[in-house]
Amino acid sequence: MPIHVTSEIGKLKQALLYRPGIETQNYPEGHFGQVFSLRPSSSLFDLDRALAECNAYTSVLEHEGVEVLYLDQLLTEALDSCPEARASFVDSFVDECGAIGTELQQAVREHLEHTRSAQELVSASIGGIRHGQVTYCFDGGDRLAELTGEAYAPDELLVSPLNTMWFVRDPVSTIGSGISFNHMYWPERNREVALYQTIFKYHPNFKDTPSFYRHDSTFHIEGGDIINLDAHNVAVGISQRTESAAIDMLARTLLWNPDSSIDAVWAIEVPERSLCIHLDTYLSRVDYDTFVVDPQLLAESRSYQITRNRAENLCQIHAVEKGVKEALAAALGIPELRFIPCGGSNPNLAEKECTNNAASVLCLRPGKVCVYEENQATNAALEQAGIDLVPISIHELTNGFGGPNCLCLPLRRDE
Repeated sequence: MPIHVTSEIGKLKQALLYRPGIETQNYPEGHFGQVFSLRPSSSLFDLDRALAECNAYTSVLEHEGVEVLYLDQLLTEALDSCPEARASFVDSFVDECGAIGTELQQAVREHLEHTRSAQELVSASIGGIRHGQVTYCFDGGDRLAELTGEAYAPDELLVSPLNTMWFVRDPVSTIGSGISFNHMYWPERNREVALYQTIFKYHPNFKDTPSFYRHDSTFHIEGGDIINLDAHNVAVGISQRTESAAIDMLARTLLWNPDSSIDAVWAIEVPERSLCIHLDTYLSRVDYDTFVVDPQLLAESRSYQITRNRAENLCQIHAVEKGVKEALAAALGIPELRFIPCGGSNPNLAEKECTNNAASVLCLRPGKVCVYEENQATNAALEQAGIDLVPISIHELTNGFGGPNCLCLPLRRDE
């Protein structure tokens, strides 16, 4: 069944998730920071707790009637669909794996090509590769590197495990009936995009999905900055992770591609805060006329409307004088929108709960949202506004870098 996501509030029907696994434990002793660079204050990943959080999150979705698909399972099915899929995936993965030079890249390639099944290939790609697992072209006989102590240690990682996989919303974005293959800010996360490219090119259920952004673009863009407003309008954050030039490229495709129904792209500047890095950590729509929002976004951010120029394949840009409120009202055609501030009526809690991603919620259907249970003041304000809440704790999964919205890639929503 094809992708269909024209807003962030339509009843969620189908979603893509990833369950953390053994890859979270695959690192040499004392090298936790090497493979979990986003957790500088931690020294371990509690897999049991993360799986319990993931199970609870999945139960919330399934209770709402959402069909949950898993990334690794879809990738395995895509790789099994035809021989070309496997070869294409290995090529893409080797290009993005971080191994530099002919010898190291060839060792990675041979290791992946010698896996016996698609499932084994998926596990090898996600789980990381150590030097002791591969064979080099210079192996055999006496080696000067071994005599001088410069040979690679067998336990040392050649390719790090993919330990941000459960943030499924960032590498790709669903927009209408198509997808954006994003160019990630951190190079190691670009390997994740290769998994999605294989799925949406080869999986029998998704192989005809139109593409609206090229992963090999020069410019960075991440999915947390892309918010579907309705069938004809999409908001994109100008942030630490998404460049203005990337929005230019995306807008031109969305506005002129016949597979897209978008008539306007609304670019919104995202403030800089250490843990809040995408537009969806500052703003989420929770009902037809209601948003939960970081007050800083409303107070400081400039907005721009990008539409078609009269000349084909060109765009025109207009600054929105009154900022985010005016931009969203114009995009949705709703003059009087409600904005519920993080922290509710308590400004002293606004900064704390904003930093704890109180604005990053997942809308299950209009007026019903999954929220981070620790943000009590914001949640109370949402309830007072008539929003039905499903609170959940996902601290081990997100470690402060996102909320329920970040762990789910919607594939189908009702209008």
